[in-house]
Amino acid sequence: MASWFTVMAPLLPELVRAARPMFTRNAEPSQVPKQIAELQDAVLHNDQAIKTVAAEMEQTLATLTRASQELENTLLGLRHALAAQERSLRRAQAIAVVAATAAVLAFAVAAYALAN
Repeated sequence: MASWFTVMAPLLPELVRAARPMFTRNAEPSQVPKQIAELQDAVLHNDQAIKTVAAEMEQTLATLTRASQELENTLLGLRHALAAQERSLRRAQAIAVVAATAAVLAFAVAAYALAN
């Protein structure tokens, strides 16, 4: 509901203006043809307004679809980058463990050499 309202909110004044034409208020039989003409004009104007709004909504939906696809592509790229960074981190951790082990062994060998 909220997303629909945010799209339609800027268009609401135009819709209200289009849906509320000024009709002849006189109920005399001689005014009936004029009232019919006004109603036909209002219907035509409303039809045009609805077509305009529908075209704008279609364009908005197309833009939102494109933006959604771009966002999806960006997220996919970020997931791939994250996976690559995690692999790099695991590799660096393995190298650090090997280096720490080599340092401990070197310390042990040096301590043994000094002891003898």
